[in-house]
Formats: sequence, C-alpha cells, structure tokens
Amino acid sequence: MAMFVLRNCTFVEALTEGTELKAADILIKDGRIERIEPRGTAFEGEFEEMDVHGATVLPGLIDMHVHLYFTRAIQAEARFVEPANRVFDCLRYAQHLLNIGVTTVRDAGDDEFRPVTAVRNAISQGIVTGPRIIESGMILCPTEIGTEVFDNISLYVDSPMEMRKAVRLNFQKGAQFIKLYGSGSMMSHGSEPGMRIMEADEILEAVKIAASKNSYCAIHAHGADAIDVAVHCGVRTVEHASFIGDKTLQFMDGRTDVGIVPTLAVLKELTENTDSSTDYGSFVVEKTRRLMNDIAKALKNAYRYNILIGWGTDVPLAAYQKFPGEEFRMRKEFLDFANVDILKQATINSARLIMKDDQIGSIKVGKCADLIVVEGDPVQDISVMYTPPAHVFKDGKLIR
Repeated sequence: MAMFVLRNCTFVEALTEGTELKAADILIKDGRIERIEPRGTAFEGEFEEMDVHGATVLPGLIDMHVHLYFTRAIQAEARFVEPANRVFDCLRYAQHLLNIGVTTVRDAGDDEFRPVTAVRNAISQGIVTGPRIIESGMILCPTEIGTEVFDNISLYVDSPMEMRKAVRLNFQKGAQFIKLYGSGSMMSHGSEPGMRIMEADEILEAVKIAASKNSYCAIHAHGADAIDVAVHCGVRTVEHASFIGDKTLQFMDGRTDVGIVPTLAVLKELTENTDSSTDYGSFVVEKTRRLMNDIAKALKNAYRYNILIGWGTDVPLAAYQKFPGEEFRMRKEFLDFANVDILKQATINSARLIMKDDQIGSIKVGKCADLIVVEGDPVQDISVMYTPPAHVFKDGKLIR
C-alpha cells in the first residue's frame, strides 16, 4: 500500500472538513487522505514524506468550463487537424492544467471525433498522466445564425425529439453530462449574447434524459431570459450567466442543486489578446468591451445572493500558459469578490455543482488526495493564486 506524508501543512478553514486543526500532517494512502494529525505525528509503516514548512495546502483546483481542443492560435484551424492528432492537442492542454494545479477539468464541448473522451479514458486507465476529466461530448445547439462558428463541436437539435436522440447519443459515446447552447454568443456575427435561442420544451427533454442517466445539464446562457427559462427547466449549471437577473437569483437563492459558472478570464482574452486588425477581431473586441460593465454589474449583484458560484475560464491553452491565474485576478479586481469566496468557488463550490463533493473539493479524511501547495496565505492575499503552486498532488501522487 503506497503511503505519503505531507508535513507541516497550513490549512484554509473553509476548505478543510472534519478537523479543527489549522496546521497538521496529512497521511495519504492509496490515493486518498487517510489521516489528518497534529504536526510531528509518528506514523507507522514505510512512507515517503515532504515537509512544506508551513506553506498553505489547498484542495486541487477545479475548472468547470474548459475546451481542451482550444490549443490553436486560431480555433478554426482545429478542424483541419487530423482527428488522431487532436487527441494529442487535448492531452497537451490537460497536462498543462494538471501541472498548474487544476486537478479536475470539466470539458464543455468535445468535437465530432471525441478526442477528449479518448484522453479521459487514457488517463483513467493509467496510460497517461493528467487531471480527472468530466466531459460533455458535443454541444447540443439549435440551428441559429451565429452558431455555425461551433460547427465542429455541435450537434444541431430543433425539437424535443431531436434533443432526446442527441442526449442519448452523447451518453452512448461516453459523455458524463450534457452541454446545451441556450443563448447568443460573444464570438459570432448575427448573434446577440442576450438572445434566447433554445425553447423550454427542448431544455426540459434534455434535463429529463440526463436525469435518467443520473446526470445533469449545463447551458451556455448570457441573457436574463435564457438563464431564467433554463433554471426553471432544471439545468444544474448556467455557463457565463453574464446578465443574470434578480428574478432568477431569487428563485436560486439558498438552493444547492443549481448554480452559475462565470468565465471572466475569457473576457480578458477576448478584449486584450484578439487581433483587432481583422474585421472579425475588431467586431469581437468591440462587442465584448461594450458589454463588460453590464456583465460586472450583473455578477456583482449575483454575489449578493446565497447561490453556488462555480469556477470556469473558457480560454485557449496559450492564455492559460501566459496568465495561469487570470480567473483569480478577474474575480478579485473586476468583481471584488472576497478572497475566501474565490477560493471556495475554485474548489468546494465547483465540486458540489459537478456532484463530486463526496470525493474532491476540500481536504477531508476519505477524499481523494488532490492537493496543491502554495507559498503564502491566499485568504489574506489572493495574488498568491496568480502564479502556479509550488507543488501539485493528484490521487496522492506528486506531479511536481
């Protein structure tokens, strides 16, 4: 039985369960947290150990909105990559995320050849190293102006019966949850982010079939109406939630079966790293900048309510490589969220929303030993999280 001891750990109280210790040693056995004991405890048996000298130990980070195929400078290039090679693109992104402390990834849109499924299966079988991956299969999208931008990752559905078949097909091919496309987009001509484009009966059918598979639906939705309809139809997570309104927030207040997944880092990516010298680039930059203040206003208002807020980024690999902590920075500087709440959003809140909080999201005896070690106290200074952690563990194995 493989054992590892992490000594002289400092905890964040909000992310630690089942112990009152604020500093402790952690015994890891067979990939799980076996014991949390006072510093200096003499454990029996043979084990490796690491002394972190009082550094803060947090649960591994969870990114609930990633597209692992986003590895190209121009995403349209992805569809011209040979299908077998797309697997290696996705693996490259996944391994980078693990290396910077994202131990769980929820992929929100695979392409028609299902490379993310292949990567997920290879990781779970121990063929390659990577984060745990939860994936949606292809996005289920109505036939609308602007959605053609996502042709290579979408199945088009335009009725409840088409939705039923598409949901079943995704699960047949290995999906673990369903991603719906419920409103317009920031990224395409002829598409208004606030416009609802999916009907309630289509959403209800998706939610029903997903529930029959003990799963759930996430939905891309920017506008208040699209969000409200989706939440009342039973979706579990609203992706982006850019213009969420008070009526919906009042309905969600205090509930643990639904939440929102803001994606702030992508706003920085779209406004500051898009080539505005092209017609398409200038359109995207202008459109996103025009909406930034309204997005901030809506999400700050959402923060006033007792709702689950999860963690997403929606950025390409290059952005994660250049600005690994941008989502932390944006939630602090753009939205002025409290540091401890930001940490909870990136860990335990997201674990609850993906229905994995019995396994990950906090430091607790019996949970998976997905851990990161950071220098400093992120509750006092969230900028500690703007750079990659000093050490990363996944399933008790030292990644770096």
